[in-house]
Parts: sequence; structure tokens; C-alpha cells
Amino acid sequence: MKRTVLTLSTILTLVILLIVGVQFPGLSSANFFPDPGPDLQRIYIRSNGNVEPATAPIERTYNQYKLTSNIILSTIEIQRDNIVLDGAGHTIQGNASWMGNAPRADDAGNNGIVIAGRNNITLSGINIEKYTTGVRISSSSHINIIGNVFTNETASIATSMGIVIEDSSLVLIENNNFNNNRGSAIFCNGTSNTIRGNTIIVVASDVEGSIHVEGSSNMVSDNRVESWFPIVLDKADSNMISRNVVSGPVNQNYGGSEGIALHVNCLNNVIVGNNITGFRGQSIRTIFSCSNNTFYGNYMANNGFAVVLQEGGVNNMFYGNTFTADSCNVSVIDAESNFWDNGTIGNYWGDHNGVDSNGDGIGDVAYTLKGFKWDNDVGEFVSSPAGQDNYPLMAPYDTENDEVVLPPQEPFSMLLIVGAFITAIAAMGAGLLVYLKKRPPKTGDKSP
Repeated sequence: MKRTVLTLSTILTLVILLIVGVQFPGLSSANFFPDPGPDLQRIYIRSNGNVEPATAPIERTYNQYKLTSNIILSTIEIQRDNIVLDGAGHTIQGNASWMGNAPRADDAGNNGIVIAGRNNITLSGINIEKYTTGVRISSSSHINIIGNVFTNETASIATSMGIVIEDSSLVLIENNNFNNNRGSAIFCNGTSNTIRGNTIIVVASDVEGSIHVEGSSNMVSDNRVESWFPIVLDKADSNMISRNVVSGPVNQNYGGSEGIALHVNCLNNVIVGNNITGFRGQSIRTIFSCSNNTFYGNYMANNGFAVVLQEGGVNNMFYGNTFTADSCNVSVIDAESNFWDNGTIGNYWGDHNGVDSNGDGIGDVAYTLKGFKWDNDVGEFVSSPAGQDNYPLMAPYDTENDEVVLPPQEPFSMLLIVGAFITAIAAMGAGLLVYLKKRPPKTGDKSP
């Protein structure tokens, strides 16, 4: 159904969106780093491999460490490289009484596991509960957090975190479950990190990204996230966000929710093949100079707005996306020169009534986006064209049969294979030359 004027509820929703967007607290204001010290009793895995204190319920077999029982009111600090810590289904539990209660509100000392300046560590099979930060990783690489459960059951703290990654690379966060985290389930700052296959349910409404990513060349794929703000990029460049299923919470009490958001100087990111549904705010939002991003093959339904572009976002490209009839509105606020097709195909718009006379799957007439812009003279949002899709699709794009090629995490191994192949060919060639030079002449050959 087409809408040519704004209803009062829509106006109020948009105003709330702007207010919420401007007033988001920055996570950098919280004291997540550096590690403030051993507020909880600490259990150490020392650089020489020893566990201290020796009475801690951790069994060691070479570089394999396994919990033999639950650990309560303690932090595990890992000081050794090249180890595996297996929780074997046991629980480590922090001090829930510190969480959100003065004077220890937002206390960064209530940590589950601390990894600083380390390399090649794997954590698996651990239930991590009631910590302000479940796992804290800084200045580290090749860290694997696989198959753990994070639960922070507090109603008063807004910044309890599952995993915090700072200035680290090649960290893999895979197949973990996050339940009732009041802050970000995963806060990632770094390069070439991978977040995939996780399930995240967040109950707080003021979280700046259940998955919050800063940095470059990170990958967020195949996660299922239910929250007000599932995925947020901030000061992020050349990241890939692919095949995630994100949905708004069932009981939304205001219209500020958004599916995938790009905040502050997010450039050259690819948002591809995501399923984004059930947000009273918008499915996709960019603010504060987010440019040259590509949004391709995403499915958006049952959202207040399809896309909101704000404050200087230019040269963003949208194509192959599906916007159902209830998610076709676009809001453009001080953002121009964005593209709604790639020169060959555009997007599917559920309210598009065009015809396709030659049967090529593309409408004969361009689709004009319905948009809304704030008008200072009248003091309200007014209807305004938001752009043009020159190649509107007549049916939803088939992303299931369109292969999405993700960049390799460690291309060096392929270089070794190619290098070995080239070396082998060169060696064979050299051997052939030597053989030909030494070969005796055939009868009848003329000597020079």
C-alpha cells in the first residue's frame, strides 16, 4: 500500500530515532582496557606451564588444560602461548553482587578469563556466568573462542559484556551462545578477526551493538542475533557482514531498533546476504560519513524503514536486495549520491507495480524511492524522492543460488602451494635442459 503523507505515529517514531541515534553512549567511555588488576582472586596459567595456585581445579596434560570442577569468584589469567583450555562443561562464575551496584557499577575488574599479549590459545566448553566481562582479549593473535556459553543475568548493568577484543588479530569467535547479556555480546576492535555461527539473545534496549565491530578486514557471518541493535560497525573499513539472521525482539517498547548500523566513518564494507526482519526503526542505517559501502542480496521485511542514510553518507550502493511492501520507505538526511542499482540490476521493491514487457526480470520503468527528509522551515519530516532504481527487479533476487565468496583468513598457505608448484616446474625445466645438453647425438646428426 502506498503512503504519500506521514502519520503522526511515523513522525514521532522518526524523531525518537534521531534522538536515540545522537545520544548513544560510546563504549570507549567505559574502562575496559587496560586490565585494572586482580579485583577477583586470580588463577594463573603461567608462562612455564604451571597452574597457580596448585589447588585450582585445572588438570594439565602437556599444553592441554581441563577444568575438573566449577570455579567461583575467580579470574583465570593465561600467560602461556600455544595452549587449549577445555571447560569440559564446567562453569566459571564471577561476582554478580558487583554488577551494576555502586560503588562497583560497570566494574571492569570482574573478569572471567584474561588473555593479554598471547598467541595461539583455544577456549572451549566453558560456561561463563555473572562477569562484567566474560573473556577479555588484548594485543593477541590466533585466539579461538569456540563452543562456550555466556550468561550475564543482571537487570541493572548496561555494559556487561560477553567477549571484548582490543587491538588483536586472527581471533575466531565461533559457535558460542550468549544469553541475557546486558551489553554487547561481542565487542571487537582489531584486524582480520572472524565472528561466525554464534547465537545471541540480548535483553537490554540500549546496547550499542550486540556484535560491535571496529577495525578492518573482519568477518561477521552466519550468526543468529535477536536484539534491539544486532550488528554495529563503528570506524570500520573493508569488513564483510554476510548471511546473518537478525531480528528485533518480540516486545519492543519504542521505535529506535535497527538491524545493521554503520556509525562514524565506515568505509568500503560489504553487507551481503543477510536476513533482517522485525525492527520498528529501520533494517539498515548509516550515519556520520559512512561511504562507499555495498549492500547486496539482503532480505528486509516487517521493518519500520528499509534504509536510513544520514549525515554525509555518499557512494553507497544497493542492489539485489529484497524490500517487502512493508519495508520500502527510505529516509535520507543530508546524504546524497547513493546508488540503488549497479548498472545492471537493481532491487526488488514489494510495492513496485511496473511491467516487464521483454521478460528479462527487470522493470521497464525506473522505480522512484519514497523518502522523507527533515524540513527546518516547517519543523517536520516531509515526503521527498530519495533516489532512483533504474533496474528494479520484478521478483525477489535468488540469493540462495548466488555464491557468496568470502575472503580467506590465511592466504599464505595458498601462496606456498602456488610457490611449490612454480618451483617444481622450474626444476623440471632445468633438468630437461641438462638432459638435452648431455644427450649423445643421434646417428646422422651433423656436428658443428
